[in-house]
Amino acid sequence: EVCSRLETDIKTGLTLEKYEEVFAREGPNRLTPAKTTPEWIKFCKQLFGGFATLLWIGAILCFIAYAIQVSKYVDPPEDNVYLGAVLTFVVVVTGIFAYYQEAKSAAIMESFKKMVPQTASVIRGGKMTAVDAEMLTIGDLIEVNGGDKLPADIRIISCSSFKVDNSSLTGESEPQSRNKECTDDNPIETKNVGIITEDVAMKMQSGEETKTAVVN
Repeated sequence: EVCSRLETDIKTGLTLEKYEEVFAREGPNRLTPAKTTPEWIKFCKQLFGGFATLLWIGAILCFIAYAIQVSKYVDPPEDNVYLGAVLTFVVVVTGIFAYYQEAKSAAIMESFKKMVPQTASVIRGGKMTAVDAEMLTIGDLIEVNGGDKLPADIRIISCSSFKVDNSSLTGESEPQSRNKECTDDNPIETKNVGIITEDVAMKMQSGEETKTAVVN
């Protein structure tokens, strides 16, 4: 079914003509970079966005109330200025912490780019060749070995005692077994799919599908 849909062959892979057609349509096999936002804008969003806006309004009202009391009383109570200072402190600390968490998550996503392998063994037109991982496309037939990182999202068609380490994706500490049988609609949970950047524990051969999570 997969080979028919992708117009490939489980033994010889894509023909060179079909590969060029699909590659021209799908583009390079690389993680799509997210649109970058200046760091100062990210920080301002955390400092003034959402619930923080209400806290800022509350703090400003407290300071305004204190200013009114100063104009009316010789010795005004300082409750409002204290409350305003506390609200300001809370919103600033919360904004800094939220910005730190967002920056940490962005750094993790950036690290995935370094995990993508540079080359892959691909079979096209019945011949095995080593190519840049970015040159893979949907329907390519690839072979990976123990210790490799998966160069693309793949559908497994043949393997033996094959396991992958997907701790970077799911947090599971133990390597997870994979085979050619579809066991779940979720591409991360099913046994016949490997996700790009996962570490390979055992040798296998597979038909690979880039750009998607290999959902059928």
